[in-house]
Amino acid sequence: MEAQATAAVKEALAALYHHPDDATRTAADRWLQQFQHTLDAWQVADSLLHDESSNMETQIFCSQTLRSKVQRDFEELPSEAFRPLQDSLYALLKKFSKGPQKVRTQICIAMAALAVHVPVEDWGGGGIVNWLSDEMNSQQDFIPSFLELLTVLPQECSSHKIAARPERRRQFENDLRSSAEVALSLLTACLGIDQLKEQVLEGFASWLRFCHGFYKNKVQFPVTSELIHFTVSRESNGITEQLPLIQVLIPYVMGLKEQLKDSSKDEEDVKAIARLLADMGDSYVELIAAGSDDAMQIVNALLEVTSHSEFDISSMTFNFWHHLMRNLTDRGSYASYGSEVSINTERNRRLQLFRQPFEILVSLVSFRVEYPELYHTFSEEDQRDFRHSRYAVSDVLLDATDVLGGDPTLKILFTKLIQACGNGQNQKWQPVEAALFCIQAIAKSVSVEENEILPQVMSLLPSFPHQEQLLQTVCSLVGAFSKWIEAAPSELLILPPLVDILNKGMSTSEETAAAASVAFKYICEDCRRKFSGSLDGLFQIYQIALSGVGGYKVSSEDSLHLVEALSNVKLPQVVADAVNRYWPTLKSIFDQRAWDTRTMESLCRSCKFAVRTCGRFMGFTIGAMLEEIQTLYQQHNQACFLYLSSEVIKIFGSDPACANYLASLIQALFGHTIQLLRTIQDFTARPDIADDCFLLASRCIRYCPDLFVPTEMFPRLVDCAMAGITIQHREACKSILSFLSDVFDLAKSPEGEKYRELINTVILQRGAVLTRIMVASLTGALPSSRLEEVSYVLVSLSRSFGGNMLSWARECITLIPPQALTDSERSRFLNIISDASSGSSLGSITDRFAEISEVCRRNKTVQDIVQGLGKIRTQLSALLGVFHDSHGWIDYFIGF
Repeated sequence: MEAQATAAVKEALAALYHHPDDATRTAADRWLQQFQHTLDAWQVADSLLHDESSNMETQIFCSQTLRSKVQRDFEELPSEAFRPLQDSLYALLKKFSKGPQKVRTQICIAMAALAVHVPVEDWGGGGIVNWLSDEMNSQQDFIPSFLELLTVLPQECSSHKIAARPERRRQFENDLRSSAEVALSLLTACLGIDQLKEQVLEGFASWLRFCHGFYKNKVQFPVTSELIHFTVSRESNGITEQLPLIQVLIPYVMGLKEQLKDSSKDEEDVKAIARLLADMGDSYVELIAAGSDDAMQIVNALLEVTSHSEFDISSMTFNFWHHLMRNLTDRGSYASYGSEVSINTERNRRLQLFRQPFEILVSLVSFRVEYPELYHTFSEEDQRDFRHSRYAVSDVLLDATDVLGGDPTLKILFTKLIQACGNGQNQKWQPVEAALFCIQAIAKSVSVEENEILPQVMSLLPSFPHQEQLLQTVCSLVGAFSKWIEAAPSELLILPPLVDILNKGMSTSEETAAAASVAFKYICEDCRRKFSGSLDGLFQIYQIALSGVGGYKVSSEDSLHLVEALSNVKLPQVVADAVNRYWPTLKSIFDQRAWDTRTMESLCRSCKFAVRTCGRFMGFTIGAMLEEIQTLYQQHNQACFLYLSSEVIKIFGSDPACANYLASLIQALFGHTIQLLRTIQDFTARPDIADDCFLLASRCIRYCPDLFVPTEMFPRLVDCAMAGITIQHREACKSILSFLSDVFDLAKSPEGEKYRELINTVILQRGAVLTRIMVASLTGALPSSRLEEVSYVLVSLSRSFGGNMLSWARECITLIPPQALTDSERSRFLNIISDASSGSSLGSITDRFAEISEVCRRNKTVQDIVQGLGKIRTQLSALLGVFHDSHGWIDYFIGF
């Protein structure tokens, strides 16, 4: 059998790499991929790797196969197979010590994955790192292989390609951390081997990143940079412990500063030095923030890097300035100073000390946003990079405002604007635009009471030429300062000329129109009272934008910004009068086109915004609208009637005057929906109905529980929700789960105390079944992307029904076979339920549920049970006519 499989693999590889026919190569590739999932793959791959006659293609395929089998399918093997597998991998590690590199790497990863699966005591020799130490001392001919294995060990520790149980993964990580000193000693001993220096440095980087939590995609800096990071890591026992090393590192790095100005230096060398300085500043920011003379020298060196003409080099310091700002302004940085007086004194001292460097920083970065002369010739990618650089400078300016204050920063930037304007002759637009862009970037930090600089800025705006990029920035600036414009004294007459600028922006280009539309939105939102006498003008703008007549270059998306802008000028009585006046027309559309989904969706959307805008000014119309909705929904099953009802519940749910209307609406809509959604197939066929129904139900729980919870409709809708929990449609599923968690949260809340007994009666009858469905959802009946919502339902259920929930969970967990969950994992699951009921944070509970979920989802037996449960539920609900009586299905399911 093995001989046949080996021959088949060789034949398929030959076809894959050498057959001239594409279809044959594709078929061979598909066969080889399927073969990798078989049990035979273990023996065949191992045998061919040991076979001296195997060619390179075979070696690469078999090493990848063996690596993936160890990572993914180790649990397929009997326990006694470990030692032969370890011995075989060790022999292969030595065999391929000198290459090929690709094969050796795969063997190393396989060896590391095996170590993740197997406890230290089973591996022998005190664990893999100590075992490696012994081997490197006694088998020095194979050090390249051993070094690569030593390097990949910490990398594979966090690899989720390895199907190890969470508890075992954590134990391996702890074992590896305890062996870090041995690993670093081995690497140090190898530094003397010249031909291996690069490999040794990679090993150092790998272990140092592992020891202090670097992410795998972090750029690999030289060892000096790694050592800087190590001195501030948790594993280094703190900065104080590492001061002797820091006192060596800082002078060394500072000694490289002068080379930044050396024109003979290669650009990559300059970048490396700048990166090292930035890295040092970022790592020692706490020491620098104390403001010693030495610290200020580092700050000045970093200002020199910031001033470098190349943006790629200058921007290396941006993270440092951000972290320095955080350290200077965060009160937690001064906790050691004790009293409030001492904290304020030290904080003010530091802020004053660093004022000048941050003022210089503002001046240094503000010119970075200036458009190049040849910007119009840039490629699309270069233009995108330039825009990103402007966003980065905006962030630095905002950091500066936290240290200097928004108004003082504005004064510095206004000086730049005045300089850019000059005497008005031969004025270039780029410096003006750059200054305005920077002013716009700090808008949120400038006080609305500022009355010295901004009036001058606003008075200058109408005088600037309508060059496209400049006009775009002017429009953005107007929108950014909308709150200041609203607070400005009315006698300044600021708004009319600014609206003229926005009108010009909407007719210049698509880019300026986009900026003007968004600015118009903010102006209308914040300055709505100042538009109260301008309805005709606003309506004219609206007509031009939508009709396309009048010269506006507004895209359909930007037209929505304009519509949204105009909707912010709220005059509810005026809108309500219009709605009441046109209600006969709207009713006629409802009656004549109720079968037309697109028409009804548009009409319901209009009615939704009318309800939201007018509120209680709608008067008699709201009652007529509700009667229309509940009648037409029962005839035409349009989901849009449900989401319109959700908006009505949100606005009018707490209004006693509307209670009769709303109670009738709720009973009619839910009663009909329950008839539509009897089985999981019904849910799948009508996901929009399910989504909007349970969104409406959640709104009822939040806004009018009196009209819903005490009624006979409430338990029937809970049953309906249970039937549809496992619907695969994302939004519908989320709405159902949100409804259930809202029910449980209401039972637990002070506001829901009067409903507690009613809710308890309903849930206690269904708790065991509901728990079983939720655990099935957690372990595979729903996609892993629903984990957060499923976890929250389980948490809410646990907090509301602690002891009962623990009993339900204990009964349910027995359905999961022992080969999927160990006894300790079952115990951990019950502990999660117990911790959830006692108030543990949702984030930690979700993470722990995720581990259980991962273990079960990769177990085929569990998935068969989960899918079988779903089929039985479907059959039961179809056979028993679930909702004709709300207890028959529940009782049957509990019996099952």
